[in-house]
Amino acid sequence: MSTPARNSPFVGLHWGTIVALGILGLIQPALGLLRVYETLGRPWSPIVVTVLIAAVWVAVVVLRRTTRPVLTLTIVGTLYGVLTIALNWIVRIVFYGDAAPLPGPAIASIVLANLLGGALLGLLALVILRIMSRQGR
Repeated sequence: MSTPARNSPFVGLHWGTIVALGILGLIQPALGLLRVYETLGRPWSPIVVTVLIAAVWVAVVVLRRTTRPVLTLTIVGTLYGVLTIALNWIVRIVFYGDAAPLPGPAIASIVLANLLGGALLGLLALVILRIMSRQGR
């Protein structure tokens, strides 16, 4: 009889990679907080940074030949959403003295949007991995 933990879809995930990719995503809001996008020019600079981060997420999952790319990047996207909310809250406390959290609907929409974005990137990574396996790479 096997334990439930062994049957969990989360067993075997590369948690260090997941955390690192989630933290890497914080480059995007950090550049906004530092007003780098105003210097580089809106609206394109945040879009370019977001696309580059997404490309890194997919590339890492593909290069590591992750067995569950959709689940992995869904978790990465969700973690990134949670970290973004935490960063927003910390900045509001430190710079504005406002400890009020974001409204519930805002939190839900941020987490859900990033969860879905991560899932879509995971599907892209899955397609790439399947193409690579068919080509014998």
